[in-house]
Amino acid sequence: VLDPAMLDIQRVEVLRGPQGSLYGSSSMGGTVRYISKMPDPNRSEWDYRQSVSHTEGGGWNTQLSAVTNLPLIEDTLAARVALFYRWQDGFIRRVTINPDNLLALPDNMQSSKANTEKTTGIKSSLRWWLPDGLSITATALQQRTVTGAPFQVDAPPGSISNPVQTRLVAEPGTQVSAIASIDIRKQFEQFELLSSTSYYYRSVTIDEDASRVIHAFFSPPQNRIYPVVMTGNYTNREFTQELRFTSDWQGPWQLVGGAYYHHVNAPLTSQIPVTDGYNAAFGTAYQSFFKGARLATTAETALFGEASYQFSNNWSARVGLRAFRIHQSFAQQVDGEFVGGKPSGVTGDAADHGINPKLNLSWQATPDQLWFVTASKGYRAGGPNNPAPEVTCGNEVRSLNLNSDALRKFSPDSVWNYEIGSKTSWDQRRFTLNATAYQMNWQDIQQQIVLQCGFNLTANFGSATSRGLELELAYRPAPQWQWNLTLNHTRARLNNDVPGTPAKRGDRIPDVPEWTMALGAEYRGFSVWQRPAFVRLDHSYTGSANFLYDRNSPFYQRGSYQLTRLMLGLQEPDRGKGWSAQVFVDNLFNRQGATGLPVAISADLPDTRRIAVIRPRTIGISLHWRG
Repeated sequence: VLDPAMLDIQRVEVLRGPQGSLYGSSSMGGTVRYISKMPDPNRSEWDYRQSVSHTEGGGWNTQLSAVTNLPLIEDTLAARVALFYRWQDGFIRRVTINPDNLLALPDNMQSSKANTEKTTGIKSSLRWWLPDGLSITATALQQRTVTGAPFQVDAPPGSISNPVQTRLVAEPGTQVSAIASIDIRKQFEQFELLSSTSYYYRSVTIDEDASRVIHAFFSPPQNRIYPVVMTGNYTNREFTQELRFTSDWQGPWQLVGGAYYHHVNAPLTSQIPVTDGYNAAFGTAYQSFFKGARLATTAETALFGEASYQFSNNWSARVGLRAFRIHQSFAQQVDGEFVGGKPSGVTGDAADHGINPKLNLSWQATPDQLWFVTASKGYRAGGPNNPAPEVTCGNEVRSLNLNSDALRKFSPDSVWNYEIGSKTSWDQRRFTLNATAYQMNWQDIQQQIVLQCGFNLTANFGSATSRGLELELAYRPAPQWQWNLTLNHTRARLNNDVPGTPAKRGDRIPDVPEWTMALGAEYRGFSVWQRPAFVRLDHSYTGSANFLYDRNSPFYQRGSYQLTRLMLGLQEPDRGKGWSAQVFVDNLFNRQGATGLPVAISADLPDTRRIAVIRPRTIGISLHWRG
């Protein structure tokens, strides 16, 4: 998915829990909304930010952004343009593979800073205010990210404390994303109509070292390691149209509702070509190790609405519904020695429909105390799998109590969420306490598994229950002090055994830590160089989590880790123009930690895996000018 640069953002909204009624598929765990700044027809301004930093074990990083707001016609027309650039030097070493011991660490280094990243982006918007409450906003965003290698280490021979990649082939990746949208708003006396039209394009190209994979599957005749690369090309073309009604009625009733259409065209190709010299080296006559292609399309339509009713000054209720229909089709084909040298293809389609409800009841006990209960449903659409041929993987898939259809597609999953909570403030609002307890019932869980036949598969495995508690505290003991604490406890467990796999009833859901915590403290009661200044400390804790269900795997679990950020800064002038500066240290104590167990696009071997790691200590300075 697109990881958008934080470029000219007004605010970020995090909506927790399923948001199926208003936001549809893939919002079953919550929704993050990036709200951009809009053009202003009555104010000319510019904003420039730049930071320079250095990463321990790596090199120098830089990031800059420039924004300008241009009134074109007073009160009528304005434009806004933003530019972004980021360079992050690598901190992971890439070395060759030891031909005598594939899991040992050789001395031959190929790159001391393999995982570089360069991102550039531009965002422009034009807004036109017309008579009678009509406005038109056109926005375009383009972003390009080029990486020298993934932010992953090979373990073994590397580890989170010794970030090393053992690759014979470089693994660059490029992602180009573009979004164009047109919003037309018409404001009436008691409601607003919105038409939102957007087009999203994404192109991803990845190279991956498949040398050890080919050696494992083609030995004999291959009797030594040999450089082989796998390439993947992925494209998304998505069109979205939404019509929305938002009321502003005088009275207890309010309504948000509309219609939604989304169409996705997502072709992909991947291949492992036979490297020049391979056949001569091993006496083979291979034409291709693997070729795969897939064309998948998705069309989703939905009608949605959310109505609220104010019973009294203290009580209100909200009811939401989303009726949806999804149709998917796919055609895929595979060829090459990996699938027995016999080309094969398959086509298919899938359809799903349903209704997602949401119920909320709120009690404003006092102006400073709000209590609520919520029940909501979220869903996630199914889809086609990557090409996995019947001749190679069919028997293994059937041993997992799955039929042959699982090689081609997986089904939707859904979750019901029940929560009760409060939002309160005390001591003349100097102390804030928010608390929520919840239970989620997850059905037909979509989970990705690594097959021994060399392919990865997404399938639906049983159900799970997740129970948790979230606490948010903020305290301002004096005007110059601000403290905040967030604490989360989650217990997510499988409800059943998964036949044919190591997953057992009661096992923890992978990648879900039981405990997370974030603590922050800020002080603004001093000056530097006769300028108001501040110092801020942020500390976070992420508990241990399971990577896999297989307790015998060395990659079964990752440990906990902690991150600390320290910042000392000069504040911006009150008049809103001028400069400010901050000195910062990210990962102050240079902690090490694993954040994920990524799945290879070729295949994963049981004795070595890729592990995603956090960035080491980074020290820098950030400057901001505004006029």
